[in-house]
Amino acid sequence: MKFLAAWLTFSAPVLISVCLWLPPSAQAQKLELKLLASDLTAPIHLEELPDNSGRFLVVQQDGLVKLMHADGQMQAEPVMDLRSRMLPVANDFEERGLLGFAMHPQFAKNGRFFVSYSSPLRDSAPQNWNYTRRISEFTATLGSTVSVDLHTERVLISLDWPSRKHNGGALAFGPDGMLYIGMGDSGASHGIGKSVIWEAFNVPAEGLLWDDMAQDRHSLYGKILRIDIDHGFPGYAIPKGNPLNASQGRPEIWAWGFRNPYRIAFDSSGNGDLYVTAIAETLWEAAYRVKGPGNFGWPRMEASHCVDRLKPRQPPKECKRTGSEGEPLEMPVVEYANMQTNHPESTLGIKGVGTAITGVRMYRGSNIPALKGKLLVADWSASFKQASGQLFVATPSTASQTPWPLEKMLQIESRIISLAQDRSGEIYVLTHEGMGPFGNTGKVYRLVAAP
Repeated sequence: MKFLAAWLTFSAPVLISVCLWLPPSAQAQKLELKLLASDLTAPIHLEELPDNSGRFLVVQQDGLVKLMHADGQMQAEPVMDLRSRMLPVANDFEERGLLGFAMHPQFAKNGRFFVSYSSPLRDSAPQNWNYTRRISEFTATLGSTVSVDLHTERVLISLDWPSRKHNGGALAFGPDGMLYIGMGDSGASHGIGKSVIWEAFNVPAEGLLWDDMAQDRHSLYGKILRIDIDHGFPGYAIPKGNPLNASQGRPEIWAWGFRNPYRIAFDSSGNGDLYVTAIAETLWEAAYRVKGPGNFGWPRMEASHCVDRLKPRQPPKECKRTGSEGEPLEMPVVEYANMQTNHPESTLGIKGVGTAITGVRMYRGSNIPALKGKLLVADWSASFKQASGQLFVATPSTASQTPWPLEKMLQIESRIISLAQDRSGEIYVLTHEGMGPFGNTGKVYRLVAAP
C-alpha cells in the first residue's frame, strides 16, 4: 500500500506542497496547490466555459457568479447576482444559499444553465417553515464578457423546506444529457417546521418523522432526482429508465435514502458513475458511487453502519440491511469517522477524522499520473472551530460492499467547501476560512505536479 506524506510551504503563488509516496516500483511525486484566485465569498462550484478560453464561472454561496479568466483575474462585473431572489444568508454558520450550478451540455450554443437556491418561503408553504427551494433555468449572454438577465429565469421545481439544514443542493448533467439533482432530507434532527429547534443529539420521537422522508418514495426529500430539461416545456419530462411510476412514487426519483447529498459529480471519463457525498448525521462521513437506481440506506444506515436515532453515539452492531420492499441497501465506496466518535458517549472506540465530506472527484487528468483513476475526497475541516480542511485519496477496489482504502494527502489552514474539475480532468480545491458565506477569504487552487 502506498504511503502519503505532506508538508506545508508558503511561497506565493503556491500554498501547499505534498509528496505522494507510491510503491517501490514507482517514483514519489511532489504535488502543489497553486493559488488561482482569492477575495471570494464561499466558492461552492467552479465550471470551465466550453470555448477553449481557459475561463471559468465561479459560483459563490452568497448568490454571486463571477467570471475568472485564465490568468485568475475576475471580470469586473459579476456574471449573475441572484441575491435579490434569494433568502438572505446568515453571517454565521450557514447551509442555505446558492447551492448548485450546472451548464447545459450545449451551453456554448444556447447559454442555458441551471441553479439550485434558497428563495423566500412562498405564500402557499406550511406556516413557520424556513424557505422554498428552487431549481431554475437561466440563459447567459456569451462573448468576451458573460452576463445573465434574471428575467430569463424559468422555475422548474419549487419545494418548501421545513428547516435551514440538510439541503443537499448540487446539480450535475450526466453523459445521458439528463439533469441530476441532490435533495437533502430537510433537516430532521433540527425540527420539522416548528419554531423550536431541537438539539441534534436529543431529538424527541416526533422529530424522527422527517428522517424517514429519505425512504418515502412519494417525497422528493433525501433523493437524487433525474429529469429531462429539454422536453416537457414549460416544465420538464421524466426520462426513460427512471425506476418509479406515479403509483409507486415520484417519477423524478433516481435514487433514494440520502440524508444530505451536498455535492454530486460524474466521473468525467463518461462511464456514467455518479459520486455523491453523504454528510454524517453523527458518526460516519461517506461517499457513494451511484451506478443506477437504488436505496442508499439513510436513516436505516449511516455509511455502512447501523443507526439508532435515539442513541446516535451508541449504534447497534446488527440491523436490517434491506429497504421496505426487500431491496438491498447500497454501501459507500468511501467512509471515515466523524469527530463525534471522540465524544465520551461514543461506543465506537475509534478516533474521528473530520467534520463533513464536502467534495469528491475521480482524477482523470494527465498532469499527475500518480493520481490517475483515484478518487479525491475533501473534508470541510478536521476541527469545527479551527479551519483545517483535509484532502484524501481513495484507491478503487474490486471488493464488493467494502469501502475503498482511504489515505490523507494534505491539510490546510482553511475550510474546503468543494472540489471542482476542468474539461481536462484536472482538480481544483475551493476554500473559505469562515464558517459561512460572509467575508472575502475564499480561494480557488489548482492541484498540480511540482516542477
